[in-house]
Order: sequence, then C-alpha cells, then structure tokens
Amino acid sequence: MNHKTHSNAFGENLPEETRWELYALTKPPTEAEKEAGRPWLRDFRSDVLPHLRAAGIEAPGQSAWYRFLGRMRLSEAAKIAISVETAKRIAQGVVRADVNPALAAEMFTGLSVDAATQGNDEAAKMLADSAAKYHAAATAAAKLKLDEKRQRTAEETLRLAREKFEAAEKRLAQMAELSDAARGGKVDPATVADEIDRILGRRK
Repeated sequence: MNHKTHSNAFGENLPEETRWELYALTKPPTEAEKEAGRPWLRDFRSDVLPHLRAAGIEAPGQSAWYRFLGRMRLSEAAKIAISVETAKRIAQGVVRADVNPALAAEMFTGLSVDAATQGNDEAAKMLADSAAKYHAAATAAAKLKLDEKRQRTAEETLRLAREKFEAAEKRLAQMAELSDAARGGKVDPATVADEIDRILGRRK
C-alpha cells in the first residue's frame, strides 16, 4: 500500500533544491570535498542537527529525518530510472536516424558527462558505452575511408606507370622500325634524326 506523504512532513516545505542539497550531504564526500571541508551528515545528533541549525532550518525528529531520507532515495531511484529509459530511447533514435558515427560519439559523450554530473551513474555508463561504440565505428569508418583513398591512389599510380610503360614501348617500336627502314634505304638518313625527335616528343 502507498502512503501519502503529509504536507507537514520534514522536507516537504523546503525548496526542492534545498532537499537535494541536504540529501547529497548524507553521501560520503570525495577526497577533494573532504579537503574543501564539505560536511557529511552521517550521525543525526552530531552531524545533522548542528548543520540544520546553522542553515536556519527547523530540525525534525530523528524518525522524521530518516523518513525524509527514504523519500529522497525513492525520488533518486525514479530519476535514475527515467534517465536510463531516456538514454535507451536516445540510443534507439540515433540508430534509426543513421547519424554520423563521429557526431553520435560526441553527442553520447556529452550526455554521459551530463548524466554523471546529475548523479545518474547507470545512465552515464550506458551513454558512455554508446559513445565508445560510436567512437570505434567512427574510427573504423575513417580507417576504411583512408584505406580506400590509398587503394585509389595506388591504382592511379599503377595506371599512370602502365601508360608510361606502354608509351615507351610504342616509341621504342617506332624507333626500331625507323632504324630498319633507314638501313633498308626506305628512309632518307638525313630525316632520321628529325623522326626520332618527333617520336620522343621533342618536336611536332
């Protein structure tokens, strides 16, 4: 059975931002946060009550405080679940839209950072995994494109080399034919040099 939260329950009269700030302080601080002096609301009497008084917030009873934390945990779980579902839908939409892999990798990376900043670790991981997959796809596509370009360059180089070789063979055959004709007296020896220059492209 779901129990309706009373409007006078602790936290219900606080701004949502303040509720999440208090809840965040119940989690262990990072090393950087410890060095910065961030409070850790572990113990109700020694940590929670002094902090609430210093913040000008009317302190609840211990049971009311823990009920507040229970409601916040449920809200956090709902936020994470919604974020994960949203991440799945985004990923499915990107696949259907056939988005450029490099662009998709960049987009998922940004979404992953946003999710991590919001504390949605599960969604952040899912988005980071998607970013990694698209990054790998983008890298593979770029490599394939580069390989294709190299192949086209190699084929063009081979084609040009073949054309030069065939042209050289043709010139040699023409020169051999000219030499045979000159030896047989079929060509005026005075014009042989000019014909050779023409064959070699030295003159038209």
